Amino acid sequence: MSRRTMPKKHKKPVADHSAERKTRKCLMCGKPFPSEWAGERVCRKCKSSAAWRSA
Repeated sequence: MSRRTMPKKHKKPVADHSAERKTRKCLMCGKPFPSEWAGERVCRKCKSSAAWRSA
């Protein structure tokens, strides 16, 4: 069966989460910051610090 003839019930599932920005608490300073994606947990200010760069 070709892809074009597959029934509509075999569609790619839709993600439960949205790809929108979310406000999260920074794991280093604890202050809220706008996170671009789910894995971003440290704010820009802390990422630019010497402590972050030396880790």
